[in-house]
Amino acid sequence: MYKILNLTFLMMFVFCSAVFAEERIPTISVNGEGVIETAPDRATISIGVRSQNRDAAKVQAENAKKASDIIRSIVALGIERKNISTGDYNFRPVYNREENKRNQIVGYEANNTVTVVADNLNLIGKIVDSSLSNGANNINSLSFGLRDRKYWQNEALKLAVRDARTKAEIVAAELGKSIVGIRNISINSGSVSQMRHKNFAMLEAAAVADAAYETPIESGTLNCSASVHIDFEISR
Repeated sequence: MYKILNLTFLMMFVFCSAVFAEERIPTISVNGEGVIETAPDRATISIGVRSQNRDAAKVQAENAKKASDIIRSIVALGIERKNISTGDYNFRPVYNREENKRNQIVGYEANNTVTVVADNLNLIGKIVDSSLSNGANNINSLSFGLRDRKYWQNEALKLAVRDARTKAEIVAAELGKSIVGIRNISINSGSVSQMRHKNFAMLEAAAVADAAYETPIESGTLNCSASVHIDFEISR
């Protein structure tokens, strides 16, 4: 009986000693940040075509023709059809706004959104001008991005890990210690901040056709960022 109790106490002592020793390992907890600035190599343009008429068939036909003309002009610039898509389409009646005639239909409206993905950024201004010349009446948005987004995020992540390691080494050295291992690592975040242009002014097709200059578009740069949290073990 006593032998069993002694063995039990011995096992508990060994277990508690091991746990206590593990808990006493000193650590330094550090957040690391990594940011890479790079030029975008892809643009996404949303082009709006809105048509209104009292006759539903005329609205649909007019809108379809303008959208087709826009797509055809963009293809002529060298954009592949696989990079052109319909982002949105809706057709709806337009009601009288007068108080006592709100249920009266006075016409119809069709809205078509053509989305273009361009990997040649030199074509963006031409795409905008060509679209407006062929019937578009709004450039809904323009955003810049990266074809190989994952590569740049991974590069930013590497910088974040190096940043965390450098910080931990500085703190450890000031304490007269050294890093001996890693207890825990977690990736907090990773993103690519995009420059985005919204709400372009509506331009009349005639005005665009008479314009002497191509619409200037500056892509700027993108920031690819990542952050990590690392718990480093240091010497006692």
